[in-house]
Amino acid sequence: KYSASLSQAECDLIIAVGVRFSDRATGNIHEYSKNRKIIHIDIDMSEMGKNVTDHIGLCGDVKEVLTILLKSIPPFKNAQWLESIKENKKKDPPILTGTFNPRNIIELVNSKFDDNTVVTTDVGQHQIWVTQYYKFEKPRTLLTSGGLGTMGYGFGAAIGACMAKNRARTIFFTSDGSFGMNLIELATAVSQKLPIVIIILNNGVLGMVKQWQDMFYDNRYSQTVLKRQTNFPMLAQSFGADGFSADSLDELELILKSKLKDDVPCLIECKIDMDEKVLPMIPPGTSIKNIVLK
Repeated sequence: KYSASLSQAECDLIIAVGVRFSDRATGNIHEYSKNRKIIHIDIDMSEMGKNVTDHIGLCGDVKEVLTILLKSIPPFKNAQWLESIKENKKKDPPILTGTFNPRNIIELVNSKFDDNTVVTTDVGQHQIWVTQYYKFEKPRTLLTSGGLGTMGYGFGAAIGACMAKNRARTIFFTSDGSFGMNLIELATAVSQKLPIVIIILNNGVLGMVKQWQDMFYDNRYSQTVLKRQTNFPMLAQSFGADGFSADSLDELELILKSKLKDDVPCLIECKIDMDEKVLPMIPPGTSIKNIVLK
């Protein structure tokens, strides 16, 4: 969120726990590090000072390090800082428009399942939207591959999570691009009678790459607008799963309310606009001063 990025840019101390300071998270390293100190905690010594020069590097198990720190550092309250965070939150712009957009879809799905439901994602725009808009309340309920870029990860993760949790309902968010990488696992999910709900946010393109081509390459498209004609609901049905298509929140709610079974995977295709973007976004090599909000 813009407010989180803004507050990070204004702080005088960053305690970084198990992060790698990738360029997508930091932008311009000089601007990111200016006027603040960084305490970096990581179990891998090779991460220390790799991308960002830290002032204090603490190598060790996160739980052990934080336990010692919490015992050693006295509590400190800064009302002025908390108030500035509250003010920054008011500056968050509306990100998506229209009714049937990724945010509304994800929030509706979120509302239909309890906090213990495991959610998995593939890689791309949908992955970031899920982390932005799905309200995770319990530990170990999100399985995602982070910045590793492993398109196709989510289905195997959903199958594993579902079986590990005694075949409990599991949600798998994916996209038309990522789902194609590992859709053969529909056969596994069907044969094992797993109640996995597959939500495909289908924008008809490779969305994250197209977004970069839109924003930074003057709309010069290469291998992103593929014009695929895959009928995902029929594909699911051919494997023995249930398959539906939703074009509105009402249709999606009806499917989630009355069409899910306890022993059959269910694929729901939600067609969204190809120009929906993940925002806010800091262009590569720049800082919060150059953040894109719309």
